[in-house]
Amino acid sequence: MSNLAFLNAYQINQRLVDGSIVSQRIGFPTNGCLIQDTTNSPNRSLSSGYNVYSSITVLNSLNINGGPGGNIYYVQETNAQLATVFG
Repeated sequence: MSNLAFLNAYQINQRLVDGSIVSQRIGFPTNGCLIQDTTNSPNRSLSSGYNVYSSITVLNSLNINGGPGGNIYYVQETNAQLATVFG
């Protein structure tokens, strides 16, 4: 069983988190995640006014609709910060 890293996700699969809340705290496994830099991505500035600097894809999991493939979660932490968290 892997450890969990708890982070606030501001967007999931190109959709903002429920409009009544700004972010959703999610426990990510410390193994089996793909972390990507979104600093220069058009997805960086969200319509909610928040900026996200990394995306996390949980590999080998079902997506939010129950289909194959991982969900993509957008977080405010940079890749360097995530390297420390997932270390």
